[in-house]
Amino acid sequence: VTLYAFDQDGKFVYQRTEQGDILGEDGYTMPVEVEAGDYRFVTWAGLEGEESFSVPVLTQGVSTIDELTCRMNRISTRADGSAIVNEDLKPLWHGEVTEHSFTSRAAMVQELTIPLVKNTNNVRIVLQHLSGSPVEVEKFTFTITDDNGWMDYDNTLIEDEQLTYYAWRTDDGVAELNADGSRAQTSIGVAIAELTVGRLVLENNPILTITNDKGEKVLSIPLIDYALLVKGHYNRNMDNQEYLDRQDEYNMTFFLDENDNWVDSFIYINSWKVVLHNADLS
Repeated sequence: VTLYAFDQDGKFVYQRTEQGDILGEDGYTMPVEVEAGDYRFVTWAGLEGEESFSVPVLTQGVSTIDELTCRMNRISTRADGSAIVNEDLKPLWHGEVTEHSFTSRAAMVQELTIPLVKNTNNVRIVLQHLSGSPVEVEKFTFTITDDNGWMDYDNTLIEDEQLTYYAWRTDDGVAELNADGSRAQTSIGVAIAELTVGRLVLENNPILTITNDKGEKVLSIPLIDYALLVKGHYNRNMDNQEYLDRQDEYNMTFFLDENDNWVDSFIYINSWKVVLHNADLS
């Protein structure tokens, strides 16, 4: 966890990083040593080793808050201005308190809580034949496209090249179903793919695409629209962006016919069966 402090003019004045087991201690707090005054605090957490994300080095008293950005590492930039991400991104969190005053009363313990938003999401795709016959995962390519790989100090997105996220894990699986407690069993073969993507932001339009080994699209859907389909009754008072920020795992099951075409009448999302009537979503 790295904490950055900026003065009223947006100048960088303080930084502290802590890591390891101490972060898991009950009631953990980070001691902060700043002069009395008004500050803006920004936190990026999960940057150890900068394996998945990178932030610039700031100079105390010189750098400004506008320089504190966080950029997702990507493998390469293509000729068309897009880039590839095909690894399991390390979890990343962001937190911010826009204004807080510390008094000069030395004997007083002053505490500040900085809420964190998780910026990484795991998307798990399951392909299953309606007939229950096996699905050969090597016949499919799973991608998500979005331009959400560069974040400003306030966690808003900075204009970036388009990223194509590829599945970092694919596998075949078999589920054994026992019929009414008898010895008879039915095996259902599935293909599984996992992708990790950056923060899902309403203003963007990430697209989940599955193509077959002939280069044909099996399906192409707006990921956020589908994720919000299961927001549900109990989250009705939560705005859509908050819902997306509170979720970090999406499990989606798609069904294929005998020709490996998507049967777009329904889908399972996080164990909810969604019956699709809106043609714009399929």
